[in-house]
Amino acid sequence: DGGALLDALGKESLAITAAEEILGECEACYKPWDMYRGKRRCPTCGVPSLICRSCFEADRDGTKKLGRDIRCDLCVAESVTNKRALREREERETKEYERKMRQQMDDDYEPPVQRKRAVTRKPKGNPERITRLFLKNMCARQMDEAKLLEFLHPARVTHIQWLMDRSTKKFYGSAFIEAKTAEDAGSILSVDGMAVLGRRIKVKYQRADEKDNWPILNTEVSSS
Repeated sequence: DGGALLDALGKESLAITAAEEILGECEACYKPWDMYRGKRRCPTCGVPSLICRSCFEADRDGTKKLGRDIRCDLCVAESVTNKRALREREERETKEYERKMRQQMDDDYEPPVQRKRAVTRKPKGNPERITRLFLKNMCARQMDEAKLLEFLHPARVTHIQWLMDRSTKKFYGSAFIEAKTAEDAGSILSVDGMAVLGRRIKVKYQRADEKDNWPILNTEVSSS
């Protein structure tokens, strides 16, 4: 009847909305997915693998094993298939970053208080005035506080929670950050999809849950 049809359409709309909010996809079957499961890592670069529940369980049960050809999206996009190619890519990225920094120091540098104009970008809308954001797909080997703050400038960041792998305790490319104002958060969201250190960073608003103790202690940035 009409009520059942409306109910079905409502569920379909909710499913589509949920899929649109998912930032990533399963590296094995490519369906929308953004939750890390188990301890599997990209066999070339070593970052945690995005594997959906179905593929994870199939690999665990042995019905469909995940081979070395299942790699992270960046390694696939750049045809990185072994450790040597990975090292060569990272060396190129580092040299390019250092070249740009030297160029900036030589040509454009002025003490911050003497800058005549700041780099600007059009902030994204933030009607709910959320100041907490989630960042992913950062370069785990090279990203640090100084580089991230420089990339997000002129937006101001007060806290950074670097997300660490539970087993290795190493940063794996994702973080929660707190912007100083809602306007700063809108500016940060505008970098979604931009490349930094060879990876296209992904950004979304992530309101803190009522149960969250946010900002977390000892996550304040050194320059805030």
